Amino acid sequence: MSERIVYPSSIVEGYERDIINSTHAGFGVRMVAFLIDGIVVGSLKAIILNPLAKLFDWDLSSYVWAPIFSIENIASSMIFFLYFILMTWFFRATLGKMLMGLKVISANDKPLNFLQVVTREWFGRYISGFPGYLLYLVVLFNPNKQGIHDMLSDTVVIYERQERLRDRLMAPFMKQNSTL
Repeated sequence: MSERIVYPSSIVEGYERDIINSTHAGFGVRMVAFLIDGIVVGSLKAIILNPLAKLFDWDLSSYVWAPIFSIENIASSMIFFLYFILMTWFFRATLGKMLMGLKVISANDKPLNFLQVVTREWFGRYISGFPGYLLYLVVLFNPNKQGIHDMLSDTVVIYERQERLRDRLMAPFMKQNSTL
């Protein structure tokens, strides 16, 4: 049997691939973090909505125009998106990501800005979650381990313990790219 070995086109490309493989979080760990966040959001929804519904005598199933626009669905969506936006903005990670040792950073090594966070956590999550969360599988096949929400906002999810290593290893490449 003859195996064909494919080498990177340059030494830099090989190093970049090694850095990505050792520092960027893959699908499995991100899925576990998302499941933890689902439990947190579900708990927040129960803690916030149920007492408010009793206090103000709301019928959570009542809706405007269509059942999809019920009070419960609108409030649940607000809790879901606000959780992800606020946690990512203030902590660069949700509780699920924190437990898994992950962090969201800007792919271009600049500080994460609010527009990136909103794009990632609102528009990106809405698009990725629309067809039954199937578009999250993009992380499996993307060479940079990015989902659609990451690509839209130019972000990556990294292992927090590897951040210093990534910064030190990427510095020469970032310097090289800025001089070109």
